[in-house]
Amino acid sequence: MSLRQKPLFAPSMSVEIKLDQNHELLRLSDVVDWDRLILMAMTIRAGKVKKNSGPQPHYREILGAVALMAVKRLTFRDAEDLIYHYAPAKYLCGLMDSDWRMDHVTIFEFTQMLGPEGMEQINEAILATALESGLVDPTEMMSDTTAQEAKIPYPNEVGLMARYGELIDKNLKKVGGKFGNLKSKMKAKLKKIKALLRNSHLFAKTKEEKRKVGKKMFHVVKSIHEEIQGLLSEGYQLSSKAGKEIMRLSEVMETLLPQILHFLETGFVASKKIIHLQMNELYSIVRGKAGKRVEFGLKWGINRIKGGFLQGFLINGGEHRSDKRFCLDAIKIHETCFGAAPKVFGFDRGGYSKANIKKIKKAGVKHVGIAPTGKNPWPIAKTRAEHVKRERAQVEGCIGTVKSLKYGFNKPDACSTAAMTTYGHRAIVGFNMTKLIKELGKLNTLTV
Repeated sequence: MSLRQKPLFAPSMSVEIKLDQNHELLRLSDVVDWDRLILMAMTIRAGKVKKNSGPQPHYREILGAVALMAVKRLTFRDAEDLIYHYAPAKYLCGLMDSDWRMDHVTIFEFTQMLGPEGMEQINEAILATALESGLVDPTEMMSDTTAQEAKIPYPNEVGLMARYGELIDKNLKKVGGKFGNLKSKMKAKLKKIKALLRNSHLFAKTKEEKRKVGKKMFHVVKSIHEEIQGLLSEGYQLSSKAGKEIMRLSEVMETLLPQILHFLETGFVASKKIIHLQMNELYSIVRGKAGKRVEFGLKWGINRIKGGFLQGFLINGGEHRSDKRFCLDAIKIHETCFGAAPKVFGFDRGGYSKANIKKIKKAGVKHVGIAPTGKNPWPIAKTRAEHVKRERAQVEGCIGTVKSLKYGFNKPDACSTAAMTTYGHRAIVGFNMTKLIKELGKLNTLTV
């Protein structure tokens, strides 16, 4: 029996809300150059679709959703719910006078369509607004590198082989023909992989015991791989989605199996080791930090322009890219965005060499503030060197903020390296958008 009496009249399902003009989402909506972003999105879409016909996307509204997800770390479903029920989010998306409802699939597909290049261009638009408002000084830039960790389990050999067994089992169930005949053959082998995995986790306590279990699993996995390779070598191709995944896994295992065997026999990790079957572009980044010696993911370069705004870019070559080469890359990225190299540039001692300093000066940098190695003197005046040290210290703080839970640069919910890169750029966009509305708010307060 309910203790609460039901109301005589049903409560109203519609409300009238007066929005606060100082709310961050309202201010963000007013400062973003939406026309520029719409033109950018239209250009990217035109380059990706086969035929530019049919209904056009709601560019302004979905770009508002992308901005919302950048400044507030949300899942696509949470973004859909917030936009429909939260008035400031609705205002940011330009939906206050519209009955159109945006679903999470629409936001996801649009974000996927933009890709890393689209997010990077959104960031360039935010930096352009900051430049026009006098909030950044592009003549000074400090750089650093950081790792974007992937949301993956620790990549040990037994785990990788067990995951291969799971994926093969899953995809063989969806194919037919000659590959369909493998299902019954593989059943006992896949069952054995699961048993060996359980044995490794529960009963193998020492390194030697784990290595013995690993070798047994290696031979089972190798036999499965050879069976599949035998059919593929006969010219039998698979056109379905599951079939293409089997072919892709076969290519990955062709490289990974020798690497696994190398570790099982020597105890040392092979060079350029594959650490994830579905994102095989990921790599291990040795950082030497207390409590976290190695991070697994992608290596990024971060530029902090004077004023506190950031640029981010994926480092081509990853962990094998030298810091000396990175300095030149960072300056090129800055030049692409602002039209000229910075006059003052700062970086840590990893980029120091007399030859590298000459190259950087040749690129247009007047004062190269790279920390020297050993007893070498600073390549700039003492007072300017002290200034560079202070400014460079702030880069670490900005990187830490971007990696916080608010922006989600680290461990994004991504199943591909392209998605990881997109969400990495989105985190930097969110940081710059928040910085922009805060700094413009300060300017407006001073003006008043």
